[in-house]
Amino acid sequence: MKIAASVLLASGALARSPECIEDRDEGLCTVNIEEHVFAEPNQQVPASVRGVYWIDAGDDKPGYTNPWVDLNMLQPFPEGDRKEGKFWVRDTTPGYQTWEDIQETFPYVANILKMGSRSVVDPEDLTVTWDTCTISCGKSWEFWIPTPVSSPSEQIGPNEYIRKANVFGHTVSTWKGYRIIDENGEKTEFFQQMVDRENNVALMLAAE
Repeated sequence: MKIAASVLLASGALARSPECIEDRDEGLCTVNIEEHVFAEPNQQVPASVRGVYWIDAGDDKPGYTNPWVDLNMLQPFPEGDRKEGKFWVRDTTPGYQTWEDIQETFPYVANILKMGSRSVVDPEDLTVTWDTCTISCGKSWEFWIPTPVSSPSEQIGPNEYIRKANVFGHTVSTWKGYRIIDENGEKTEFFQQMVDRENNVALMLAAE
């Protein structure tokens, strides 16, 4: 039986991030965006895509906005791997991504926890795909299954992008994306816009 992350946190089985201010469902907690310490610039990731991004799904797609996605937390696939040249991170990694403090966030995050997904990033065009490990997650025989979902990016200006959600190659949704911390670790003009939009509050997984 799978035990909820919130129960494990309450029992002390998982270490709660010291950033957490208030606890929420699905093992989430509120954090102060301006006080968050982002990962150092990852020199393994090409400068053209290195940094931290704000994914703004807009008011018509509640629960899908990410105040930040920290691509400096990516790690490369090993030499000889069929995905060599790409980078990955588990979506449950604390600090990798955050969500809005609204009710629509919780079922979205619950699905991430259930599927055990990882993000796979192609640095050539900033396309993100997802794999899942489901029942094999954390096992010695863990294996990953590609999903039919991809999210390519089109740069439309300095630090500004159009993101798409494609399923089996068909576009089902689009939204805006912004690089809020650049390849050198400096905040861009979009960082404060994100903070103001989110009232300086984001939801982060308290522990992996």
